[in-house]
Amino acid sequence: MAHTGDGAKTDHVGESVLLAAGLADMAFSGAGAALRRARALLIRSDLVELADDGREELRRRGRLALRRYAPASESHLEQLARRAASRPGQSDV
Repeated sequence: MAHTGDGAKTDHVGESVLLAAGLADMAFSGAGAALRRARALLIRSDLVELADDGREELRRRGRLALRRYAPASESHLEQLARRAASRPGQSDV
């Protein structure tokens, strides 16, 4: 499961997942605005730079969408503490 809490790294979340989540978020938040932006792209001469900027924006939106909607996984130290507490014969002394 992806770490999506504050300060957590999302390095292990695939780029395709981030792009898909960003694209879905963008579709829900403003399909009309996206169409207007796409129309404006046709008359621009710096399409490569704009495409790179758009891709980065989608990745950022995807990361934010995952943080907003995906359940945060339990921290590593919390998992270790639960595992240690569940061992039979261990006392809390």
